[in-house]
Amino acid sequence: MTAIRLIKKIKGKDKVKELENQYKTIENLKKIMETDEGNMLHELDLENWEYYFANPEEYLEEGKTVFVEKINLGELEFELMHLIKNKKPKSVSELAKLLNKKTSTISNKVNLLEKEGLIEIKSGTKNRKIPTFNYDKIEIPI
Repeated sequence: MTAIRLIKKIKGKDKVKELENQYKTIENLKKIMETDEGNMLHELDLENWEYYFANPEEYLEEGKTVFVEKINLGELEFELMHLIKNKKPKSVSELAKLLNKKTSTISNKVNLLEKEGLIEIKSGTKNRKIPTFNYDKIEIPI
């Protein structure tokens, strides 16, 4: 099993929007904290909200760690993540065309990347699968 850290840079104002989507208002977060005392995540969210509300143009790095088990990351997998991030294909078949590969081959790779938590797949129109990758950096410890 390998731990992979996915990191993205976001502006403070975007962090505040995420917190508003999660809690609606800062007052609501404070009420939640009263009923769930000692929850460090809520305390961290409040601290971030207050700081980034006052510093909306400052960037922060957010990350998540995924533990991959059944995937060998090779040139194709990294190229897929790069194309998904930068070209933003609207479907797996469009991604396959960008790579000049069979859709079935790319679909299998995309499904495995999603299963391992490295990319996300959103539903599009006409049953399309839209692959997404919103990170700026990947860290793999050796």
